[in-house]
Formats: sequence, C-alpha cells, structure tokens
Amino acid sequence: MEEITQPQESKLKKIFRELWYFLSSGIFLKNVAFMLLAILGLFLLVYFGMKGYTNHGYSMQVPSFLNMTVDQAMKKAKNHNLKVVVNDSIWTNQHRPGIILQQSPEALSSVKKKRTIYLTITKAKADEKVLPSLVGSDNFDYYNRRLKQMGIRLKIRDKKFNNKLEANTILHLYIDDKRYSLEDTKRGIKVPQGSVIEAVVTTRGVGSVPIPNLKCKTIAEAEFLISGSRLAVGSITGDNSWQQGQEGYVFLQSPRFIDGNTVKVGTPIDIRVSKFRPSGCR
Repeated sequence: MEEITQPQESKLKKIFRELWYFLSSGIFLKNVAFMLLAILGLFLLVYFGMKGYTNHGYSMQVPSFLNMTVDQAMKKAKNHNLKVVVNDSIWTNQHRPGIILQQSPEALSSVKKKRTIYLTITKAKADEKVLPSLVGSDNFDYYNRRLKQMGIRLKIRDKKFNNKLEANTILHLYIDDKRYSLEDTKRGIKVPQGSVIEAVVTTRGVGSVPIPNLKCKTIAEAEFLISGSRLAVGSITGDNSWQQGQEGYVFLQSPRFIDGNTVKVGTPIDIRVSKFRPSGCR
C-alpha cells in the first residue's frame, strides 16, 4: 500500500477545509434552515388540512329516526348536523305510508358531522304478487308456507269431505268472495301483498253420521249442510221448472231423511230441486 506523501496530504487538508468553510457558511445554513421550515410547513398544512376535511378525532352518535316521518327526520338531522336520504321503501299494513322503518347507520353508531343517513320508509301502496300455481302444489300446509314468504295470508274457509283426495288438499280459493280454481292459478292471479286468501280444503273420516233433512232448503243451504255433516254432495237434478244455474229448492233427496238414521262418513247425497218452494215448507 502506497504511503500518502506530504504534497497529497496537504491537498486533502485543503479540500476538507474548504468543505468545512462551505458547510459552516451563513448562506448554506440559511438555505438548510429554509428547506427544513418549508418541509415542516408543508407537513403541518397537509396534516391540519386533512384533519379539518375528515373531522379527524371528532365523532358523534347517530340519533334514532325510526317511526318518524321524513319531514320530522330532516329537521332532527339538521339539528345534529347530519343529512338524511330515502333510498328504499317497503310495504307493511302495520304502519301508515311514509314512516321510517330502518336507517343506516343505525342509531347510536359513531359518525362524523355531515354524514348521510339512509332511510327505508313504508310504501303508500302494496306491491302486487302473482300467486303460485296450485297445480302440483295443492297441499294446504305447503301452499301456505309459500304464500307466507310472499307476505300473503292463507286461511281455511271451509272443509269438504273427499275420500279420493288426500286430506288438506285445496279444492279452490276465494279472493274477496270470488272463487278461483286450480286452473285459474295456473294462468296467474295477482293480489296485493298483505292480502288474506281463503281456501276450501278436503277432509277425510270414518264412522257414521246422521242424514240431514234437506227438504225445502235452497241448493246453497243443502250443499252447506251436506259438507258440514262430513258427507259428499252427489248429483243435483231438477224438475221441468228448474234450469241449471238457477236457484232452486230441494223437494227430494237420496238417501231419504229418516229421523235417527245414519250413513257412513263421505256418503254422497243426491238431491232433486224445483224452481218453486215445495208445499208444506215454512
């Protein structure tokens, strides 16, 4: 390794001396100080600017807007330096239209000032739903579960004895007292959400029941008594005065009514009717 000669050593000392003079000069120190101040100022500007923009370190609890009208919620939100926006609506028969049911964020959540709270309110009109087809899905319990998922209520209007079908098979539906068959549901029936639909279902049984006295009853009354006795409605025929589709009165039945006589559950009762009330009827 070569030794540093005297002239080289003097040259290095001179370089270090000049570098020291430059670093310790007032101009360099002023420039460095200016740069540090500029960096510090920029940092403080960004820090406090972002803090002010995001309200860093400041939060508040969201008040509850549930069960209020939108106008009431807007006034309350303004007092809390918040905003409210309706972004969804649902129908329910338990509240009048325009009532707030849900909010996001929820009440008591921590948020910044001027945060937007999204509201869900009740609709003024129920959505219309298409009833599922009863074809292949005519069991009352199964159909009832499907309607519940759609917000529609199903209840039993009447039961009719039928040994050919399983118990609780839906024979037809009633909507606002209008009768609909299985084929009607196949074509599609629309009802408002929340509607109550009635069903006539089958029932099965064993044993014997008394024969009802149907003489002088109208066709509708006779059918009601037969079904209520767990019997089946048989054929309905008339005399020369009666035409199909007309109201009529029963003047003959088979099996005949004899006080104390019984028949098996499900026995069909045939009736003959006339346009005129039979003699001797009260």
